[in-house]
Amino acid sequence: MLEVNDLRVSFHSYAGEVQAVRGVSLTLPDEGTLAIVGESGCGKSVTAQSILRLHDTEYTEYKSGSVLLNGRDLMQLSEQEMREVRGNEIGMIFQDPMTALNPTMTVGNQITEVLLRHEKGKDGHKLTRREAKERAIELLRMVKLPNPEQRVDQFPHEFSGGQRQRAVAAIAMACSPQVLIADEPTTALDVTVQAQILDLMKEMQREKHTSIIIITHDLGVVANIAKTVAVMYGGVIVETGTVGDIFYRPRHPYAWGLLDATDKAVRDKSKPLKSIEGTPPDLVKPPVGCPFADRCEYAMQVCKDHMPQETEISEGHCCRCWLLDPDCPVRPRRKGV
Repeated sequence: MLEVNDLRVSFHSYAGEVQAVRGVSLTLPDEGTLAIVGESGCGKSVTAQSILRLHDTEYTEYKSGSVLLNGRDLMQLSEQEMREVRGNEIGMIFQDPMTALNPTMTVGNQITEVLLRHEKGKDGHKLTRREAKERAIELLRMVKLPNPEQRVDQFPHEFSGGQRQRAVAAIAMACSPQVLIADEPTTALDVTVQAQILDLMKEMQREKHTSIIIITHDLGVVANIAKTVAVMYGGVIVETGTVGDIFYRPRHPYAWGLLDATDKAVRDKSKPLKSIEGTPPDLVKPPVGCPFADRCEYAMQVCKDHMPQETEISEGHCCRCWLLDPDCPVRPRRKGV
């Protein structure tokens, strides 16, 4: 369905060139769910937004890579052609629904705007505004907003946080896209609403046969919805695998740190939460070796001097770490691995 190959994206700032994404490769299968996890600033959102080329400005440079949607490279399309892709073939749920929605327009008008741009009526001609409004009401009903006939004429400030996120989901799914990108869709929502949003995404996937990329730092969300996981750090994918691979058979020290920062607290609340010491790398001057080397307790000199190659551990499970090299003198193992 979607294949990202060696994607490199930089931003030009007063401080210098920020190398936000450094050679990311991902594969999203038909009707699959891929989670990209990692701490803030690791490049997750930039990767997702770059798939839709939302950073097409004079300060952005797509240095290399391809984004293949059913074999068609989105990086080679014109801006006019990309407008036909956005919202139609690929939909996106943005991180903050309050800023994603236009406060001066009713929620219904924001949904019909997408429908009028891409969809056609039953007779094959341009969709009328009345038909678009009827579809908007059906979409609000689909995302389980109460009283959709009334809510369609209301403004975003009249919705709660969870209701706004449902409205954003309705906009993203308006044209039944092949791919749905959800960037932190449960951030700032209470636990009950988080579960409802995730259930809604899974239901939409079943009904519309949509493939999903979900960006998150919440491993509980990953366990709930994802089938495959990509662990990202310092603009690089350091480990990929199934949910079972990453949760029960992780091989990268950064993946160990992410899991240790969550599961121990769940098992034994009397123990303090374990954190990963140190700070993320400066992507204006990114390290030449492994981006996690300065924070890794097992780091060797080769880790700082050379970027490790990707090692295939099993089918679909790959990791970039010098600890997996046959000549490595250190053989640390996380409990359960």
